Amino acid sequence: MIDSVHLNDSTIYGSSWASPELRPLFAEQNRVRGWLEVMAVLAAVQAECGLIPVQAAKEIKIAYENLEIDEVFLKEAGEGFVKTNHSLVGLINAVKNRCGATGGEWLCYGVTVQDISDTHTVRTLLKVREHFLEQITGIERILVDLACLHRQTVMCGRTHGQPGLPITFGFKAATWLDELERHRQRLSELKSRLGVGQLGGGVGSLSSLGPEALALQKTFMQRLGLNAPAISWTSTRDRFAEWLNTLAMITSTGDRIGQEIVNLQRPEIGELSEGFVSGAVGSITMPQKLNPEISEHLGTLSRVVRHHAAHMAENLVHSHERDGRSWKGEWIIIPDATLATGKSLDLLKLLLKDLQVNRKRMSANIIATNGFVHAEAVMLALAKTLGKQSAHQLVYEVTMQAQSEGLNFKQALINNQQIHSILTNDEIDALFDLGQSTGVCAAMVDQVIAQIHLP
Repeated sequence: MIDSVHLNDSTIYGSSWASPELRPLFAEQNRVRGWLEVMAVLAAVQAECGLIPVQAAKEIKIAYENLEIDEVFLKEAGEGFVKTNHSLVGLINAVKNRCGATGGEWLCYGVTVQDISDTHTVRTLLKVREHFLEQITGIERILVDLACLHRQTVMCGRTHGQPGLPITFGFKAATWLDELERHRQRLSELKSRLGVGQLGGGVGSLSSLGPEALALQKTFMQRLGLNAPAISWTSTRDRFAEWLNTLAMITSTGDRIGQEIVNLQRPEIGELSEGFVSGAVGSITMPQKLNPEISEHLGTLSRVVRHHAAHMAENLVHSHERDGRSWKGEWIIIPDATLATGKSLDLLKLLLKDLQVNRKRMSANIIATNGFVHAEAVMLALAKTLGKQSAHQLVYEVTMQAQSEGLNFKQALINNQQIHSILTNDEIDALFDLGQSTGVCAAMVDQVIAQIHLP
């Protein structure tokens, strides 16, 4: 019988919360095997330093390489946890029962749970980091193409949900690209701070590993592909807090893009839409609906990650040298947030790859403003004669009257004697030229693309 409690593990819904590439990294069997690898490497280094018998290290290595982490083993380790209420004793005893007579006695000599779990977590996150860099690079390539293609595609720029001034869709896409590029930089810079293992013992002093403890620690980390810490970090959780906050920013960018598409896909706007997926159903009651499912789910995933990032910030506050209230919660929130981020990046790439851009609706929505999107340009032209504040007041009065009377903005300007005494009809026409109304949007697109150097 399949017994899935967490949605990540759901046979039906799990694909919405985690990608197949990352899920195995956090599966229980692989976590246990990762912990055993850390224990085996530690035992080998300890044996070389004369801290444990060489035979013990050999037996621990053989156990790591040959141990079958099946239901029987996991059940035994779980029962040991329930009996002892200790995070690692049940697992150690289950391994001991399958290890040589000598090796089982020397598992985790002089170290604590966090030495094993933190070191394994760091190694896992470094693998995930490489995957995320590849995902973001792929998304950036799509956005470079979108920004270039629509460098001059004019659309409404909106503030507070209302039409403001004309921009280009390439400009909008370039803001997404610029933001994602910073996330790629953050992930690159994060490696040196994240890639540090843990080996401190009970209170972080390494007192159990003898006078050569720091040399042992360095060798241990090197064999695991990690850097040695300058000082134990059992009570210092900023490395994982930085990881989760980086994930919160990455998924929030996906949420921002998704929310934009949710709004612009509304039929009354219709400027962007998700690519149609054959067989997708929007509603079981309203068969005509094509909902922005991907865009909405980006928001769901991001909320999960932001919540976990806030939880991780709580863990920065520790009591003394170790505090179980804090770091045990990481066992839930770090995998959950990391898997959600991987799924978010998968969905964002799919969304942007198949994004439908409706140039005609963008143009029609500009026209539907009856010219009022050009009010700022008119105000600035009048300001040369009247001053900015007086020009603003005059244009405000004209726009309010025109809107109440249902007049086109250009006609309202021509009808106004004061404005017509300052601006000729040709000058007014020039202010309504869409080709000149988007400022330096196209130039900023070029600037963003010029600073992107993808591998």
